[in-house]
Amino acid sequence: MKIDPLNKISRSKTAIPLKSSSTTANYAATFTPPKKTTRPTPSGSTITNEQRRRTQRVLLRVRASVHVALQGKMTVHEVATLSVNPHGAIVVMKNPLPAETRVVLEHASTKQQVACKVARPPKHMPEGFHVPLEFDTPAPGFWLIDFPPTDWRPENV
Repeated sequence: MKIDPLNKISRSKTAIPLKSSSTTANYAATFTPPKKTTRPTPSGSTITNEQRRRTQRVLLRVRASVHVALQGKMTVHEVATLSVNPHGAIVVMKNPLPAETRVVLEHASTKQQVACKVARPPKHMPEGFHVPLEFDTPAPGFWLIDFPPTDWRPENV
C-alpha cells in the first residue's frame, strides 16, 4: 500500500488566484497562515500553549456536585467531568456559571469537597456548558488516580 505525503502550506505568504468572469486580469489575494502562539519563559526561550500547561489533563468521567450560592441562595448542580488534573477540571453543566464564581466541588463517590472557582467563561456545547474549574490549591488525590509525570509528553509514547 502506497501512502502519498501530505502537502503542507508554508508559513510564508502564499498567493491564491481568484477567478473573475468580468476581466482577464490575474488577481491574487494573499493568505498568511496563523502562527502558533508562543510565550517567553524566564530563561528567554519560548513555549507553545500546549507546553505551558502546569500538568497533563486526563480524560476521565467522574460524577460530582457543584455547590454554589446564587443570588444569596445555595444551590447544588449535578455534573460530570470531561477532563481532570491536579489543579481542577472541566465539568459539564446544564446552566452556565460566570467566570470567577466561587464554588465547592464534591466528589460523588468519596463525598470529599474542594473549594474552587470558575476559571474562564464556559463554552456552550450540545451536551451542556463546559465549565472550567480551578482548585484554590492543587489536590492531586481528589480524583483518586495517578497523574502522568510533569515532564511527560504525548510524543514520548
